[in-house]
Amino acid sequence: MNFDQYLEQAWSEHGDNAYAVAERLKTARALLTQSPQVGALARILVHVFGEHLGDWSGAQRELALLQEHALCQTDAQATSAVRVAQAALALAQGQVPQGAKLTDEERVRALASASAICLGREELGNASDLFDLSLKLAALLPPACRGFERALAVAANNLACALGELPLRSEEQDAQMVKAAQSARRYWELAGTWLETQRADYVLAKSHLRAGHLPAAASHAVDCLNLCQANQASALDLFFAHEIAALAAQALGYGAAFEAARQSALQAFDALDAQDQAAAQAERDALLA
Repeated sequence: MNFDQYLEQAWSEHGDNAYAVAERLKTARALLTQSPQVGALARILVHVFGEHLGDWSGAQRELALLQEHALCQTDAQATSAVRVAQAALALAQGQVPQGAKLTDEERVRALASASAICLGREELGNASDLFDLSLKLAALLPPACRGFERALAVAANNLACALGELPLRSEEQDAQMVKAAQSARRYWELAGTWLETQRADYVLAKSHLRAGHLPAAASHAVDCLNLCQANQASALDLFFAHEIAALAAQALGYGAAFEAARQSALQAFDALDAQDQAAAQAERDALLA
């Protein structure tokens, strides 16, 4: 088994058996052959040991061992990935990162990653505060500074979704939800493909809808659908694009537009396989309610 296969298996199994996956991850260093693999291993070490198990010392121990790998001795990208992971773990615990000095770009990545860790541990307040810090620091970076966008996009998207799922939200939480969704859309456009961008449009449309910003919700729903149609999106992505368009039209009182979008969503649902239908069942049921 090569590293990529090893990593894919670890990600697929960690949710059900984090302890067993953590034990196996201790041997993953032996499979490393390329610099980008160091960052990939650092991310799952932080996720499994820190976010899932709360084993902060274990996570730091594994990162320290990873830091000694030959790739980290010769490659700046690999060294940076481990340094950021170590800092993210410290920040998620409310500590000041120790060790090598971080660049401003690395600080943004570390803060965003720490936000994601806290969110995974259901520490919404800490996650929100760390996200705000990462966003403020990102705004101060010079235009030529790149490399932090994906980490910030992931943290922003996760925060927007978590806030959106709250049964009750304050006005401040609504504002934070929308700000996070807007940030996710902005940074996925820089770091991802059209697929991540249209999914960010979906989250942004739904966030505006939840906050009662109906024209904005409809506008971003159109953006989501347009990207799907321009790029021959899968039936699953088309289902969600039509679903959010239907919800926005319904909220605005546009009956004909709602019915047209609803029928398109239902047609897309019928084209899904069983696994994707299960993933979209709740949204389909809501459209039929």
